[in-house]
Amino acid sequence: MKNLLAVVLSAALLVLPACSQASTSSPTAAGTGASSKKVVNVGVTYSPNTLNPLSPVGLVSTYVTSLMFLPLVDIDEDLTFKPMLADSIKTSDNKTFTINLNPNAKWTDGTPVTADDVIFTLKLMTNAKAASTYAYMFAILEGVDDSGYLPEGSTDILGVKKVDEHTLTFTTKAPTTLNIFQDTIGRYLMTVPKSALKDVAPENINKSAFMQKPTVTNGPFKLVEYNRDHFVQLEANKNYFKGAPKIEQLNFKVLQGTAISAQLQSGEIDMNIPSAGVIPINDYEKIKSLANVTTVEGPPVATQLMYMNEQTVPDVKQRQAISYALNRELIVNNLLKGSGEVTDGFFTSYSPYVDSSVKPVAYDPDKAKSLLQESGWDSGKTLTLSVLSGDSTLEQAANIIGENLKSAGVNVKIQMADLATLIDTIVKTKYDLAILTVSMTPVNPLPDVAYFLQKGNPNGYNNPKVDKLLASLSAETDEAKIKQYYSDLQKIVAQDVPMPSIYATKPLGAVNKRVAGAKPKDFGMFINVNEWDVK
Repeated sequence: MKNLLAVVLSAALLVLPACSQASTSSPTAAGTGASSKKVVNVGVTYSPNTLNPLSPVGLVSTYVTSLMFLPLVDIDEDLTFKPMLADSIKTSDNKTFTINLNPNAKWTDGTPVTADDVIFTLKLMTNAKAASTYAYMFAILEGVDDSGYLPEGSTDILGVKKVDEHTLTFTTKAPTTLNIFQDTIGRYLMTVPKSALKDVAPENINKSAFMQKPTVTNGPFKLVEYNRDHFVQLEANKNYFKGAPKIEQLNFKVLQGTAISAQLQSGEIDMNIPSAGVIPINDYEKIKSLANVTTVEGPPVATQLMYMNEQTVPDVKQRQAISYALNRELIVNNLLKGSGEVTDGFFTSYSPYVDSSVKPVAYDPDKAKSLLQESGWDSGKTLTLSVLSGDSTLEQAANIIGENLKSAGVNVKIQMADLATLIDTIVKTKYDLAILTVSMTPVNPLPDVAYFLQKGNPNGYNNPKVDKLLASLSAETDEAKIKQYYSDLQKIVAQDVPMPSIYATKPLGAVNKRVAGAKPKDFGMFINVNEWDVK
């Protein structure tokens, strides 16, 4: 069940609102006249729960942490990978991958970043005592188990070799694509300094002073102050090997969605991260009309998935009926005001693997009633629909869904729950229906799709044909065949309806015109942050 935790922590948290407004001790806002520094303020709607590069929690945590500890590569909005700590990652056989580190990379203490640092970090992340939430991403490597951990008693990873101070080779258990390698190990391995942590026991690493306030980093910014629920203040690393940042200070301010809108208008914040500094749908037109900002509508990344417990809804006709009962178009057109798209599977239009021939189920309450009758549905039965609290749009969508289901003959009681409670309910399968926001990396959806569909999934779904397709996907390196397997999978899922999706939002990004070189986007927003400037 550890995979579900990783999925929801890295995805569901995208839309959680902040628990409070920015603290009165938050960094000075740019444009107020109180500071002559080049300062950029970024508004976010949930807190960066940790700055631990071994276990970042959520998008904000990952972005802030990666500004101090670079990943090997990062994915950009065009779904290509850009070099960060690594100049390149190459393979000739899709099994052995050569990583060439940037030879100019240095820690803020002046020492070089080396292959030893990378290997040290990987050993920590695959050590069960350190319990990295992203260990499962490394399960493809030779020498670790299927959870991504080193066997007890092992100290070295069989598939990892140092070639020289700036070159390593990683060998996978089975052939895999370069994209998948980069999207797992490339993105989630954020290197920490061996010199600063080599004497800390793995079981103490997460509580160490270094992880609370890192002092030796290698990214474009260094930590000044961190107030988890209110702000993060960073200052430029003037010795950054890719070039000293032009801005001197970068702040992340934790705000409610309505405050994001207000402070974009006032200039107290300069920009948001679309899916992590969520502008309420009702404020979209107001923000688009502001003279001081440029706006961009992001691609559909975050999808609302409905879990269906097959102990409660065992008949495929019942699951089909529930899907037919959902008025997805009403939610997208009226509630989202067109800033989203209807979905009915794991993939949005942003995914290179979506099969556009598999159409979302049309709203058909009569068909839903007919299927329920054929299945022998007990009309006196009441299902509990568990929904993540805090997102007003999702709460309103849940009310629409509840009314849809009641109209089709399914009695529903809506139960709002915080993230921890909802995860616990789903993991222990103590639910009937549940809605959760999930965002899968478009170029490598397999880890998440496999979790949702293979044995042990929280729905109780089982289909040998799906298991076979998932096994084929895990061993395939030909992109054309991968696309075909995903197409076949989508057709089966459309028929079996193990967990329908409802809609995906197109989040609005905004940036003040005083900031040059920056673009608000969910993937790759800070790749070129050292080039940002203030007019």
